[in-house]
Amino acid sequence: MNKQKYQLIKTIVFIILGIFIFIYSNTLSYNAYLLVGCLMLMYGIEDLIVRAVVKDFLIPKFANDFLIILLGIVALFLGGDEHFKSLCIIWATWGILREEWEIEEIVKHLSNKIIAIISFAESIVVIVISVFFIFEPTLHHVHLHVVILGIELILEVLFPLLNEMFKKKPNETT
Repeated sequence: MNKQKYQLIKTIVFIILGIFIFIYSNTLSYNAYLLVGCLMLMYGIEDLIVRAVVKDFLIPKFANDFLIILLGIVALFLGGDEHFKSLCIIWATWGILREEWEIEEIVKHLSNKIIAIISFAESIVVIVISVFFIFEPTLHHVHLHVVILGIELILEVLFPLLNEMFKKKPNETT
């Protein structure tokens, strides 16, 4: 599968997932362990596959992916009130790490300053909410995190797409 086809499929899937999460955010808040576990598995497996395809075999990156997969599996078993705080801490930690990686990508790859600023601001908001989430894990914060997650999924595929569309093309000489 070529990169453009992969990117198109990922864009469609992430937009549909983001809209679904946004629409059903209240229900998903009560089943956050399933949402978080499945998304962590999806992210970890996708990263492993992409790294294998592009032959990016750096051990730290593979370790991150395996950690995400492992935490996703753990999250799937954290249903119920007795595990609520543990789930919140795992989710918040994953959110902070994900946004740190996102900020690295912003610095490296986003050429459009407006998109970079919006993406950076979104990352900072998620990090701040994640820190609150660690110190005060409530259903209200879970719901807020679910809504933001739906928006994040959509933005994750739209920002690179918009960045490519608005890249300045070099002046062509005739």
